[in-house]
Amino acid sequence: MNKQHSLIFLTGLSGSGKSTIGPLLANSLGYEFIDLDQAIEKSAGKSITNIFAEDGETFFRNLEKMTLDRIVARKNMVISLGGGVLENDQSWALIQKSGTLVYLKSPVKTVARRLSNKSDRPLLRGENGSKLSREEIEEKITAILAQRRLRYESAEITVETDIKRIGSTVEELTRKIERYLRNASTTAEDQ
Repeated sequence: MNKQHSLIFLTGLSGSGKSTIGPLLANSLGYEFIDLDQAIEKSAGKSITNIFAEDGETFFRNLEKMTLDRIVARKNMVISLGGGVLENDQSWALIQKSGTLVYLKSPVKTVARRLSNKSDRPLLRGENGSKLSREEIEEKITAILAQRRLRYESAEITVETDIKRIGSTVEELTRKIERYLRNASTTAEDQ
């Protein structure tokens, strides 16, 4: 199967800017935007927090993979991935063969600050579902990042999301993606 270069997958920790940057990037590229987590919630008829609470993470990851299977059949899309989708080996393989992976990288402290008032992130809750302190969130994010780092860093394109304004980040990403896709199509033609 040839790699579909019109699919751009955004990955990174929860709070790295995927849902904010994704629609702007899609608009800049002339693509459609889809948030994988929102697509899952729509098909399941309930929030991800409720899916985790009622059905468990394994059920959620299977639902995530099925939703991803449907999405990769399309073209000209920017897809915001949930923070942990790359941990599922089947989803990881599908993303690798289906499009271009872009890592939105943010420091743990920045992500913790952005998430400290969010209540809709099931992996950032305490054992009994309680709200974590900023320090506990930082510890949990550090552990999650350690687990996911290799796959995040295997992305074809990486951009730091906390050092400049969103518009500048989108412009940089657009340039990098267009350059990458030009190079990829030239390489494919040469083979």
